[in-house]
Amino acid sequence: MKRERVLFIDLGSHYGGVETYVEGLAGILSPYVEGYAVCSLPELGTKLRAQGMTVVCLPLLGSSWFKAVRLLLACFVVPYMLLRFRIRTVQVNGYFESLLLGPLRLFGCKTIYTMHGPFETELYTWFRNPARFFPRALSRRSVRFASQVVCVSETVGGIARNILPRDKVRVIANWVRPPSSFRQTFSINKRPQLLFVGRLEEYKGVQIILEAMRQIPDVSLVVVGDGTYRSQLEAAVQHLDVHFAGFQPDPSRFYKDSSIFIHPSLGPEGSSLVSLEAMAYGLPCVLSDLPVNREIAAGGQAAALFTRGDSESLAQQLKHLLNSEDRRQSYGLAARQLVEQNYSLTRATQQYMQTFGLWETQQGTAVSSLM
Repeated sequence: MKRERVLFIDLGSHYGGVETYVEGLAGILSPYVEGYAVCSLPELGTKLRAQGMTVVCLPLLGSSWFKAVRLLLACFVVPYMLLRFRIRTVQVNGYFESLLLGPLRLFGCKTIYTMHGPFETELYTWFRNPARFFPRALSRRSVRFASQVVCVSETVGGIARNILPRDKVRVIANWVRPPSSFRQTFSINKRPQLLFVGRLEEYKGVQIILEAMRQIPDVSLVVVGDGTYRSQLEAAVQHLDVHFAGFQPDPSRFYKDSSIFIHPSLGPEGSSLVSLEAMAYGLPCVLSDLPVNREIAAGGQAAALFTRGDSESLAQQLKHLLNSEDRRQSYGLAARQLVEQNYSLTRATQQYMQTFGLWETQQGTAVSSLM
């Protein structure tokens, strides 16, 4: 049977949640489609090629302003690939990349745009940060040209439904592969180790963890990730026991070795893949009370929630967990169960097969291949 050809587009300059998503989605679809990609990160290109995809890597060039240059290059490369390989389905990620949706529809392509978070236009002004404001503002209009908009959480889905027809919006939650073995004991036999995983930007809220640690004696913190706010965080550590581990392509050992995971984001957020990963390991989690964190924590049943931006609220939740093994066990086991039920690879595969129009012809194969 001839396989459908799908082109994936992602022009991001940092390997983060979106790139992890693209890699995972390509893996889901690779048995059923011929995959092609236009990307800019060499690491992503290498991983997609390893899955058998044909990849064109555009040059990174440098600062965020050069993403516009990459988009211009994509305007030449993408049509070439559509014509050269007779591709009729395109999956698009990113604010800037959404500007391609209109031209792609003119080419007669089915366009599936993944909305990874809110548009964030309220965070930036056109005169102070035009490189961030204009792509987001234009993306809000460009998504109307998508054949289908996939949202990675119900929180993002609600935002999309405010500007798009409801039948064009589909929520497919981010997924993780739960490890075969996960935390079975929740006692703390050594100094408690807190864990943060993510990009080091101010809105991610690591500074809130540092403030909370000053209220909790004898704990350590491991920060996994990198970003523009790292130097400010390192300067704010002072006498705290904090280790900056930098970007780690596989943070699994940190999930295994830590006592509590913290996601202190100030928002906005579309979905926290690292929180789901921590929950899959049965790691007790404390999340800021953003709408999407309430969603993945089942309203506080699968993870503790604290008032975002409030270090005293975070410290209080950490104290509750550190002082109660039963509480840690309750959250850890509930988190693992929730991930298995709602954020599994099998569930996501079924939904994406339907979205890409592959389910009807290969329904049996799609499920059996996961066993």
